[in-house]
Amino acid sequence: MVQHIPPGQPSVTANLVVRDGLAMLDFYRRAFDAEILLRLVADDVLMYSEVRIAGTVVTVSDEMPEFGVVAPDPQGAVHASFTLWVPDADATFARAVAAGATPVSEPADQFHGDRTGVLRDPSGHRWLIATHLEDMTEAEMAARMAQVMGQ
Repeated sequence: MVQHIPPGQPSVTANLVVRDGLAMLDFYRRAFDAEILLRLVADDVLMYSEVRIAGTVVTVSDEMPEFGVVAPDPQGAVHASFTLWVPDADATFARAVAAGATPVSEPADQFHGDRTGVLRDPSGHRWLIATHLEDMTEAEMAARMAQVMGQ
């Protein structure tokens, strides 16, 4: 019997719409050690792909405005972003920038116990690169947040 979710897929999958999909697959491979699982190309258009990044499968395809699907504006505001948990935020951040990402904020220790940096990939998606540094209770995080906010 065929299962309602394909093998290896989570029940919720992010679908990244990009410009120059084949180049973006190469970027994700170089920047995030992504594994390309499936790649369907027609007339140099990346129609569909499955990519494993840090154990999570996402799909990536070229934008298709004729179907109402477009990549984000690389300079504009974003409506969603991705958090990528890695063993070394600084190293992954540097590798992504070397691969073509644009830094938004350099990695720094945060009040909530994580070290994070933010970047935009060449297609405009916003990525928060994070390494967890310490376990904290909600009350501890709230107290540190209040201190940072000057409250």
